[in-house]
Amino acid sequence: MEKTQFNHLLTSQSRYLAPQALKFTRDADDAKDLIQDTLLRAILNSDKFREGTNLKGWLYTIMRNLFVNNYRKRGFHTCPIDVEEAIQLHVENMGESNMRVEGIKTSLNHLPRQYYQPFSMYLDGYKYHEITERLLVPLGTIKNRIHIARKILKQTIS
Repeated sequence: MEKTQFNHLLTSQSRYLAPQALKFTRDADDAKDLIQDTLLRAILNSDKFREGTNLKGWLYTIMRNLFVNNYRKRGFHTCPIDVEEAIQLHVENMGESNMRVEGIKTSLNHLPRQYYQPFSMYLDGYKYHEITERLLVPLGTIKNRIHIARKILKQTIS
C-alpha cells in the first residue's frame, strides 16, 4: 500500500480512537497523548500493515498495547482493561464480534494448561520475563509454550 494512501486511511480512522483512549486513560490530555503515540507507532510500523486487515482494529490493538505497557512501567501489575471487552471493541460488526469472541474463548479454553497460562498472560500484556518470574519457568520454555499456543489457536480458529 502506498504511504499517502495509508496516511489517508490512518487519518480517516483516527477519530474513532478518541472514545477508547479516553476510556483507558480517564483523562482528556492523557487520551490525546495516547492517540498521538498510537498514530506515531502506526506510521513507524506501516510496513507491517496488510491490506484487507481491519485498520481500526489494528490501531486499537496498538493503542491498547501502548496503554498496557505504559501502565505497567508506572509500577502497576494489573491493568484496568478487560481483555474480552478489548476483543469486542475492535471489531465493527457486533454479530461477527460475538462469534469471534466465542470462537476464541472456546479455543483458549481447550488449550492445555501448560500453554493456556503463559499465553493468556502474554495476551494480557505481560512481557516474557514477567511471565517467567511469575510462573517460575525458564524463558525458553515460556517462549516455546506461547509459540505452540499460537499454532494450536491458529489451527482451531481458521
